[in-house]
Amino acid sequence: MQAYPVAARAVPAEEEIRFWMRAPAVTINIAAPLSEALALMYEHDVRRLPVTIDTGELRGVITQGDIRGADVLRAAGFDPFDVANGLRKVKVYEVMSTDPLVVTPETGLREAAMLMIENKIGGLPVVNEERTVIGIITESDLFEALVQQLDNAVQRST
Repeated sequence: MQAYPVAARAVPAEEEIRFWMRAPAVTINIAAPLSEALALMYEHDVRRLPVTIDTGELRGVITQGDIRGADVLRAAGFDPFDVANGLRKVKVYEVMSTDPLVVTPETGLREAAMLMIENKIGGLPVVNEERTVIGIITESDLFEALVQQLDNAVQRST
């Protein structure tokens, strides 16, 4: 399991993940079929889902990229019924990424951004001490925080 990132410096409260994360995160059970994961992604307009066990503890992450093969099969002319049937047979745990990087609500925005940049990922599950998923922070959330901070800087300088 990944250790929690340790803040290199104290961050102002408004720069903590807790104020920018999406909560609650849309999650999926580790034993769910891929068809359910794909349906949740489309329904909630998200590209990644933290994967949990029944207690809510994080076990992995599944992304649209992990499931993208289904769209390729459809485009290649495979029968949509066969593709859908296949997605119902394959379980999330068979294709998810295990042991994902995580952040806590107290993690700073800069640290989260650096983790995403260095690891070329688009989002991080936010967990508590028990590794229960309590939210998610994505590139979009970080851009929103950046825009707000830039706007605030402009207002202060005028």
